Amino acid sequence: MKKIICMFLTLLLSVCIVGCSQAKDSDNHVVQDYSEEYEVSPYGSEEALDTLGDLKISMSTEKDLDLKHLSFLIENTSDKEYQYSPDYFEIEAEQSGTWYQLKQLDDPSKSNEKDCFIKPNERLTLEIDVKSFYGELPAGHYRLIKQFTFFESERDWDYDTYNLSCEFTIR
Repeated sequence: MKKIICMFLTLLLSVCIVGCSQAKDSDNHVVQDYSEEYEVSPYGSEEALDTLGDLKISMSTEKDLDLKHLSFLIENTSDKEYQYSPDYFEIEAEQSGTWYQLKQLDDPSKSNEKDCFIKPNERLTLEIDVKSFYGELPAGHYRLIKQFTFFESERDWDYDTYNLSCEFTIR
């Protein structure tokens, strides 16, 4: 009886070890063909992208990119105030002229953050921790997608949402 229990436990342990060693890494790893693993981006086709001429997002610097502290410059040259969530963003990867939505390891919208505002003619820097939400990204061409909202009348919930993008390269 002891031999049977021992053999059963050994078999169970080896199944666990083999199963754990073959678990798929959920990080956004090096992919040969993005179309096999990721959805094609809806931005630019189904959803408008970069339609505002007076609100822009750009990379503060592309030298020595640190995925824990990517800095973006947001510039509002309009007379309107826009609202945004500092931690909510999306990252997409480009391959052969097509953009693909990467999978988030953690949902940035889970945090109970308050919305922020960029006032008319204001310029500010936004630091984003890409690594916490997307893991280690391999070398490639990427873009950040950030949503901004303009409320015509908050009381009536009359608002428009705009998606802005900023491309960057990891070498």
